[in-house]
Parts: sequence; structure tokens; C-alpha cells
Amino acid sequence: MQSHLEYLLLAVSKATFIDDGDLERATRLILSATLEGLDVERAGIWLLSSDHSVIRCKLLIDKHNKLEADDLELRRSDFPKYFHALDSERTITAHNALSDPSTVEFAEVYLQPLGITSMLDTPIRHRGDMIGVICSEHIGHARTWTEDEVTFSGALADLYGRAVSAAQRRDFELALQEANAELEAKVASRTQELSKVIEELKKAQSHLVESEKMAALGALVAGVAHEVNTPLGVSITAVSHLDQVVLTLQRSYEAGTLDENAFLNFLEEYRYSSALVHSNLDRAAKLVSDFKQTAVDQSSDVLEEFSPARHLERLLSSLRPLYKRHQVQIILDIDPEIRLYSFPGALSQIVTNLVSNSCVHGFGVSQGNQIIIKGTLEDADFVLTYKDNGRGLTPEIRQKMFEPFFTTNRSGGGSGLGMSIVYNLTVQKLKGRIDVIHCEHGAEFQFQIPQSCPECDAG
Repeated sequence: MQSHLEYLLLAVSKATFIDDGDLERATRLILSATLEGLDVERAGIWLLSSDHSVIRCKLLIDKHNKLEADDLELRRSDFPKYFHALDSERTITAHNALSDPSTVEFAEVYLQPLGITSMLDTPIRHRGDMIGVICSEHIGHARTWTEDEVTFSGALADLYGRAVSAAQRRDFELALQEANAELEAKVASRTQELSKVIEELKKAQSHLVESEKMAALGALVAGVAHEVNTPLGVSITAVSHLDQVVLTLQRSYEAGTLDENAFLNFLEEYRYSSALVHSNLDRAAKLVSDFKQTAVDQSSDVLEEFSPARHLERLLSSLRPLYKRHQVQIILDIDPEIRLYSFPGALSQIVTNLVSNSCVHGFGVSQGNQIIIKGTLEDADFVLTYKDNGRGLTPEIRQKMFEPFFTTNRSGGGSGLGMSIVYNLTVQKLKGRIDVIHCEHGAEFQFQIPQSCPECDAG
């Protein structure tokens, strides 16, 4: 190939916008190199339609008339011989365009009016398919296209195919960037919406948990009030009896009939009634004290050191009205020396919900109902096992029991939040885990919680 043609090809191939996707500038550069290298007056890039029925001008530069065109098109139905030549996907070298079989159809309507005598159409290929041609048109005396000129034009056509690939790649990247930007905007919007929904759900969950706590405390209040009535009633009866005994003693004294035997009987009645009043008032005071502590524990969210054995003893004392109605015996087996640094309120709520579930769902009216609560230390964890000998759990209940609002006693007023709260308090608050132990009779749960709360260590 002649040196000046090689120089032009090198300059075009090194141009940055051939590979950066700027197809407009690449088109002009390639056509300018065609005009200069082949020394022709007209050069254009024409692109085929997908069905090859039409070929349209991408850009045509006419140096002779100092014009540019991009709105021309040729149809197969008008120029079948030319399109037949294109179908071969080979270079059309029309040295004499007015007589060449491939271009003779253009003679009267195109070639003669413009003074075009020779044409060189070089196929443009992209990904193996012919997509158009670089059309070089010579004005003046007919010329013979040399092998170097045909090769040069073919190399420029290949560079245009490369530019098309770069443009498609850029368009794809831009579309991908736009899609990513749109997706990121949607994700950000949805994330904001989801964050708002999650925040509302957390508030609703907190409200439901507090409502469940208050409901449990309300039930305790009713139970304790009923339980306190018994010792208070006994005390009132004893005091009334003392009033009557004192009145009888006073009348005997005033009548002068009081003797030693009557006075000794009075003292015996007084001591018996006084002891009865004291014991029953102490019992009532203990019930009220345990209830107050339980109420404080269950409504408290304080991280502190405590003895789970003593803490649960107070709790079970306040729960006695609940399980007494179902004739339940509760066995608490925890070493009083075990100390936890955790949330006693959460532990109270868990055990309260479990005992309530056993009484409401697990036990009937028969005797022999029993709950065993056992606690041990295993490495750095406190393991609490809760077991009752009630009706037990079906496979469906095992699967769904920790889901919010799942209950087997909707008609009886069950909220379906009890075991969900147990799960959330164990996992989220106490940073532990809960396992449902399979057993033939009754229900059994095992809780494994850190002896020292991780939140405290992290703080």
C-alpha cells in the first residue's frame, strides 16, 4: 500500500473517538480520509435496513459542490441490480459506473446529472454482518480503482465497524448507568419507605408488648386482690370476735361477776385471735410486697445483677392466684448462689407468659397439674428449663407458636402475643435462644441466655 494511504489509516486508527463511542466524529473522520486518500470529490456512508430492502445515507460529503446530505435513501424495488450486487457482500469496483451492471441503474437519475463516472462501494461489516457501504464517487474522466485504493477503502470500512461497536458499547453503558441510577433511586425510595414502615412496626410492636405487659399486670392485680381478701377477711373476723370478747369481759366486770376463770378464758381468746390477725396480716403484706416487686420488675427495663432463684420466688408468689385456680404445683429448682447480670424484668415477663399459657392452654380441671422450673449454669450461659405436664403441643402449634397473633384460644380472649413476646424478649432483649424440646407429655422449653448481658460488655 502506498505510504500516504498507510499514514492516513494510521492517523484514523489512532483517533480516540473511533473507540470512545463518538460515532458522529468517527464518521466525518473516515469520510475525510476517504476523500483525501482516494482523491475523490464525493464520499458517503450508507447503512442497510434490517431486511436489506432500503439503504439510507448516514452522511455524504460533496467537496465539489460543497454540500452535505443525510436524508437520501435507495430502495431495492427501484434499483434491484444494485441491491443484487450488495447481496454478494463483496466490494463493488465500478471503474465505469455508467456501464457497470451493478451501477448502470443510477446513470440517468444520479450519475449523469452529478458528473459521476466511477464508483467504489466497500462493505462495512459489524459482528460478521454487512450493515452498509462506504461509497466513493469520482467526478471527471472514468478511473480504474487500484488494488491499494480498494484495500485502503476496506480498511476504513473496518474502522467504521469498530466505531459502530464502540458507539453501541457507549450507548449500552449509558443505558446501564441510567438504569442503575433509576434503580438506585427506586431502591433509595423503597428503602426510605421500608424504613418508615419498619419504624412504625417497631412502635406498634412496642405498644403491643406494653399492652400485653399491662394486661398481665392487670390479671395479677385481680388475682392478688382476690387472694388478699382471704387473710384480710379472716383478720376482720378475728378482730370482730375480739370486740365481742372484750365487751363480754367489760359487762362481767361492771356486774361484779368477773372471776379468775373468766379472765383466764379472755386471755386465751385474746392470744388466739391476736395471733390469727398477725399471721393473716403478714400473709397479706407478703402478697402485696411480692406483687409490688413483680410489677416493678415487669415494667422495668434496667440492666442489673440479681439472683434468678430469689427473683422467681417472688414472681411465683405473686402468680399464686393464677395457678392456684388450676390446682397447679410449681417446683422451682435454681441454686440461690447463681447470679445474673441481665434484665430481670424480661425474665419475669417470660416466666409469667409461660405460666399463664400452661394454666390457660395446658391444664384442665384435674389434679396433679405440675410445672417444673430448673436453672443451671453451663459455661458462660444460664440455662433455664420450663416443663409442664399438660396437654402438650401439636406439630402445628410447635411450628407457629412464636408467630405474632397465633393463638388456639381466640374465642377465650387470647391475643396470640404471649409466646411471640417470649421469643422476642429471649432473642432480642436477653441475647439468648429458645428451643422447644420434644416430649411425649406436656410442653418443655429450654432457654439459654448469657450470664452477663452482651449489651453491658459492649457498652
